[in-house]
Amino acid sequence: MSSAPVLRPACKADVGVLSRLLLELGYDCEAGELGRRVDMILAHSDHVMRLAVDVDGEVLGAVHAALQFDLTNGACVEITALIVGAAVRRGGVGTVLVRGVEAWAAHRGSYRVLVRSQTHREGAVAFYRGLGYALVKQQNVLVREARELQPQGPKTLTD
Repeated sequence: MSSAPVLRPACKADVGVLSRLLLELGYDCEAGELGRRVDMILAHSDHVMRLAVDVDGEVLGAVHAALQFDLTNGACVEITALIVGAAVRRGGVGTVLVRGVEAWAAHRGSYRVLVRSQTHREGAVAFYRGLGYALVKQQNVLVREARELQPQGPKTLTD
């Protein structure tokens, strides 16, 4: 790669290239479902999805992040997905994507960016540490699928 990639906003037409990038990391997602996810992300101003492209417009990588608020930490931006094409890894694309998220976060008044990485992705942890991120904890993640839940009590949180 001869020049630094530039960032551009993702759009619905990028579903195909996003699918290819996700598959490189082992995440297989049906195109219709991925399209619905992209639509939801694009519809929310507290989310950002950017693509890194070369001078010819070829997509090299992608990032998705979301502004979050919680009682224990206040506002922060979480990088929920960072994907760089295998052919251009270790060429600065990931750094450009992360720095873009950091700028987006600061523009929104959040000066804390966090990222979660699966423990077996040692290369990803080393990458983020190289950018100044500190490992602050390891945790378990538990999920219960909504379709398994039976409604009880109020119908909504406001009832």
